Amino acid sequence: MATLDWSDCPLVEVIPGKVIGAPLVKNTRLPVEAITGNYDAFRDEGLSPDAAIAETLDCYPEAGLDAIKAILNYRDVVRLYRDRS
Repeated sequence: MATLDWSDCPLVEVIPGKVIGAPLVKNTRLPVEAITGNYDAFRDEGLSPDAAIAETLDCYPEAGLDAIKAILNYRDVVRLYRDRS
């Protein structure tokens, strides 16, 4: 799958040299991929979207529920737009 451009997501920052330049939850060292990857893994295990979000929050409480939901929503919107292009 193509790399997602996080530059328009206000909750994500990319700082060269910080966590090898990976997209991070703003003001943290938490890679966005940790959130999206865990959510996807929980969904692959058969959890509902809400349960997968709750489990992801349990793994990364420092991210916060609103940020996790917003990051997942941003990813879905970008993918939908990209798929329609």
